[in-house]
Formats: sequence, structure tokens, C-alpha cells
Amino acid sequence: MPGTVHGGSLGRWFEELCRIKYATLSELAVSTGCKLRPHGPTESGGVYAFWWTGDTALLSSPDCNRRITLVGPGRSSVTLEIDDEWLGLRTGMPMPLYVGTSAASIHKRVGQHLMLSRNRILPLGKGIKKAKAPTTSCQLRAGIEHLFPRETDSRSLVLQNVGLSYVLLDGPENAANRFYLEDMAIGLMPPPLNVDIER
Repeated sequence: MPGTVHGGSLGRWFEELCRIKYATLSELAVSTGCKLRPHGPTESGGVYAFWWTGDTALLSSPDCNRRITLVGPGRSSVTLEIDDEWLGLRTGMPMPLYVGTSAASIHKRVGQHLMLSRNRILPLGKGIKKAKAPTTSCQLRAGIEHLFPRETDSRSLVLQNVGLSYVLLDGPENAANRFYLEDMAIGLMPPPLNVDIER
């Protein structure tokens, strides 16, 4: 079945994406927290968002590193400050951290983001320079560890303080719809762990 773009539905899909389905990721994990439970949240494809749903005081604490240095044009360093306004701390509402897309299985992508078999995936105590992650699929976990560089067990931090929302847009026929919804959500939210710098 050929795919088409359903531009008139983007707003409704975005509204659904803003409705958190799991207040904490611990709801999706086995009791030990070392892996996700099988067959959840969904084996279908779509667009998903991770949200900070936990104590906002953690994001304001001295232990939270809200500066990040990325590699920009000509290998120059570009430092960003994730301030209170960017996070929306004053709203008292959940804060979008990362928006992504999956063609086949949101459940599998969530597992790749979390890497729950390890207590930590980045070296402890790195500075503000963005560290190289062990995979290209663990953006959420690596981002949380950048925010909390001295947290020895970031797995618990993520499971207790991050929630999940998603919109089901499965299969190749929805490839363009997933693309545009992801771009729209990143532009409107703007989730700090999605940020990248043009080369």
C-alpha cells in the first residue's frame, strides 16, 4: 500500500503525543529494573516521546549539569546552556526530553534507548563536552547521564523519573507521517536531548 502524507492529522497526532501513557518507565521494566517486560508498550511503529515526570528539584540541583558542548561547523565547539526556560521548569508540568520515531516497534526502540542491562553507559564525571555513546541508539540514556555525570546508577534515575508517550503510525505507508510528526514535535517542544548542531 503506497503511503501518503496526512497533513490535516498532524495536529491531532501531536496532541496525542503530548498525553503521557506511562508516568514512569519503571512501569515497563521487570522488578529488578535490568530489562523491559516483554511485549510492551507496543510492537507497532510510530513516534514516541520521553518526558521528565519526576522531581524537578533534581534538574535544579548542583548535581545536574545543564551545559553541553557539541562539535559545530569546522570542528568548532558550540556550548549550549539548558536553562530553566528551555526546560519549562516554572510550568510545573512534565518536560519533553527526547522525541524519536520507529518504523516497526516502539517497544524495541525504548529498550535500545535505555540499555537496562548496565547501571551506567558513559564514564563517570565527564565534563560538559558531549561524550561518545556506546551505540547510536541510546540517546535518552546518554543524555540523562550527561545531565547527571556523577550518578553511578543512572538506570534507577531514568526508570523513576522519565515517562513515555507515543502515537501509533505503523509500517512503510506511514513513513512520511512519522517523519513530519517527529519534526513538528521537536520544533514545538523543543526537547533538549534531541539538540544537534549543523556541520
